[in-house]
Amino acid sequence: PTIVGPGNLGTTPVFNALLPGYCIPALLLVVLAYLLRTWPDLRVRNLLQALASLFVLLTLAILVRHAMNRGVLDSSVPTLGEQAIYTLLAIGASGIFMTLDGRSPSPVFRYGGMALGVLSVLSVLGAHLVGLNPYFSGELLGSLPFFDLLLIGYLLPAIGYFGLAWYARGRRPLPYVVALAVSGAILAFAWATLSVRRFWQGQNVADWKGFLQGETYTYSVVWLVLGVLLLVAGSRLDAKSIRIASAVLVFVAVLKVFLVDMSNLEGFLRALSFIGLGAVLIGIGLFYQKILSGSAGDAGEGARRA
Repeated sequence: PTIVGPGNLGTTPVFNALLPGYCIPALLLVVLAYLLRTWPDLRVRNLLQALASLFVLLTLAILVRHAMNRGVLDSSVPTLGEQAIYTLLAIGASGIFMTLDGRSPSPVFRYGGMALGVLSVLSVLGAHLVGLNPYFSGELLGSLPFFDLLLIGYLLPAIGYFGLAWYARGRRPLPYVVALAVSGAILAFAWATLSVRRFWQGQNVADWKGFLQGETYTYSVVWLVLGVLLLVAGSRLDAKSIRIASAVLVFVAVLKVFLVDMSNLEGFLRALSFIGLGAVLIGIGLFYQKILSGSAGDAGEGARRA
């Protein structure tokens, strides 16, 4: 399809020559893998499952590429919106593979799903945060606040990673689950930070525009609030990885207040920054004290029953 050009493929999204060209082989492979799911030769079963999974993902990816580029398939760099769709597809496919592996255990579903999760995490680090980040690329976010490029590029993948990490608990190795949860936390942090910049700078959040004093102060507030929310979520879900992410975020916010706000903010904003930081740290300390006292009480009650 990269050779014949859009004139032979058609430019209509989804309903074009790519649909039968890729979807029919994918469907046939899925049907064949299902019919031969009890075949005694494991190598044949694994091969068919791998081919079916590959062609389904390839079909979805090439249809997205075609639709997002007006029918032109070439080696051009994708936009953040296109890359976000690939990330969401990888997250969804990883969850589907996990479900299939639970119903019919297979190394293809187990390791293929984990490989997809790892590849999506790497794409987040390389594309979402650096290569296609609108702060560096200067890509416009859109005219509608919240319902913009940041929603699909950061918030939705963050929710997807949190959901996948929760679903993978007890089903996949702990380092894999932690990597998913941390990726979700990083994307949520990026979404909150870029949303603050959008509020102060408009839909163009490029780095050359510099920073405003109110914007600098707002970052500290948002990071502390996000750290507290992650702490509460980690405590409710009993997820150590989320609590660690919360601690890291609060630590970053504290460093920013002392290293950045102290030198850049003036007068009332500087005082307000330190007062807010002190109040949040006191609240976090009381929250941890409550958790620790509750844990000690539960341990003591368990010892008395024993």
